[in-house]
Parts: sequence; structure tokens; C-alpha cells
Amino acid sequence: MTDINELLKDHQLYHSDFQMDRFITMRSGGTEYGQYKQALRELDKRRRGLKELYVEKALLKLEINKLNFPIIRHFKKNKINNGKKIMAMEDLDKNIFDTEREFKRFYSQAECLKVKIGELTPEKKEQLEIEMWEFKIKELCLLDQVSTGKVSKNTYELIGVCPPNIRKELLGFTNPANLNKLGEWYDAQYQEEYEIIQLPDIPIRKLLEG
Repeated sequence: MTDINELLKDHQLYHSDFQMDRFITMRSGGTEYGQYKQALRELDKRRRGLKELYVEKALLKLEINKLNFPIIRHFKKNKINNGKKIMAMEDLDKNIFDTEREFKRFYSQAECLKVKIGELTPEKKEQLEIEMWEFKIKELCLLDQVSTGKVSKNTYELIGVCPPNIRKELLGFTNPANLNKLGEWYDAQYQEEYEIIQLPDIPIRKLLEG
């Protein structure tokens, strides 16, 4: 029989690169700007998570060190507690390893997308925000009709509060007669993909201190 630790070397906590790139950032973001926002959102989540994990590890180290100098009458109890905390440290190290892996991936995404997007002036940011929501609402028009046969109340409400210059076009996509056109538009998305350059030497702890 294969040793369980050998088997668990193939076990990966959390998300694969494929999941992070496709099903989180690309799917949630839509446009390049939207993907950039999503990558930053995920990066910030991992940043906060790693800070907590590093503190937890530091405290656990102190507890283990303390138990390595037991009072004689508590020797057996301390030995058991020490073993328990060492196993907890192993699990914590695995958690940190995979959280750092996700941090690096979302950092790499954000870096690559930032190069494509460039400087975000207030005017540019506002325009990109409009384009992102235009994309998302058109996508909703398609998904609503494909799944239920009609555009949902929520999607209509989103269209209703959009700027007049894009509202008319979006309303056109609520018409079932335009479903094929909408499908062609959707099929054309993501044709040009940005290359995610993995940055293996990201100084995580230094970045978290900054």
C-alpha cells in the first residue's frame, strides 16, 4: 500500500491556476479592466489571510518552544500537547504554502493586466467601469434568455439605470429576435487572451509589510 503522506503530496488545497485564471478572474471580470479589479480583490483577500496565518504560526512556534522545556511533573502531558501542536504546525504550513501560491498567481494576474490597462486616470477609470458593466449586462441578457427564455427583472432594472447612450443598445438585446446576434457577440469574447507571466520570486513578506 502507498504511504498516505506520499499520496497527499498530490493533494492541492484551494484553487488550481486554471480555476483562478478562468473561473474566478476571467469569469467574474469579463473585460480586462473587470478582470484586473477581480484579481486585486482576490489578491487583497489572500494578503489579509496570509497576515493572519503568519501571526498564527508565530504564536504556535512560541507554544511549541515553551513545551520543549517541560516541568518534570507535567512531562507526559506536555509531550502529548507538543505532538499535537507539531501536527497543527504541519497543517498550518500547508495552508500557508497554498495561500502563498494563490497570492503569487493573483499578483501575477494583476501585474500583467496592469501593463495592458496602463495608468488609471479618473476619466479612464470611469469609462472602463461603464464598459465593464455594459459587458456584464449584455452577458446577463444572454444567460437569462438561454436559461429561462426571457430577460429577468433584475437585468431590466440594471439596464434602466444605465446612461442613456448605452441603455437603448442594451434594451435591444432583451429582444429574443436578437439572441443570435448576442450569442455571436459572446462567442467573440476572450478571443485575445493576455499571457499570465508567473512571477516565482515574489517577496511576499516584504510586500505585506509595505
